[in-house]
Amino acid sequence: MSEFHVRLRKKDIPEAELLEDLRRCATELSKDTLTVTEYKAKGNFGATTILRRFKQWNLALQKAGLRAPNRQHITDTELFENIATVWTKLGRQPYGRELDKAVGLSDFSLGTYEQRFGSWNKALLAFEAFIKSGNAPEVKSALPRPTRPNKRTGSKVNWRLRAQVLIRDNCICQMCGASPAKDPNVILHADHIKPWSKGGETALENLRTLCLKCNIGKSDLHDETS
Repeated sequence: MSEFHVRLRKKDIPEAELLEDLRRCATELSKDTLTVTEYKAKGNFGATTILRRFKQWNLALQKAGLRAPNRQHITDTELFENIATVWTKLGRQPYGRELDKAVGLSDFSLGTYEQRFGSWNKALLAFEAFIKSGNAPEVKSALPRPTRPNKRTGSKVNWRLRAQVLIRDNCICQMCGASPAKDPNVILHADHIKPWSKGGETALENLRTLCLKCNIGKSDLHDETS
């Protein structure tokens, strides 16, 4: 029989415990600094918990005795993924000022984007180009291959494809119309119109935006009219 281990989120975590966890992650990576992305992968607490407590990521690192990461070490992909996350949290395109004013909304400050791309508008244009280039066109052979089964996509929707779907649908649930822009508690999913378990592919044309409630309610049903 399988064993289930429930991990409940701790509240009012002591500052010393948060700082110790930062040091632990850095030690495991054999580094004297730590990016938000690295902490998300190895940390025992949420990165937003650190940001809410210390206001700035670099300030948390400083208190933990770690070095602030060089902005040049942050990849463009990390910055683009962060834009996609903020966009879907808001349910609309974010304004540059929101990256600094809303603690916990963004992993990187507006200044980081301005230093990398020159301005927030240029960062958005670079993000748009990156998102649109997400799916390489499929190369089809002219020779028939009747004895080989068609290669299927995996069931998991990567963050870039998810962003393509949600932004295309204006971050609005395609069944009930819910959106984080109207209700910040709304959680959006990229749903397979034809379920993957029933042969549907993980491709832009077979994905749509659904809120958590509608996605759970739909389960693995297939809307034949879609």
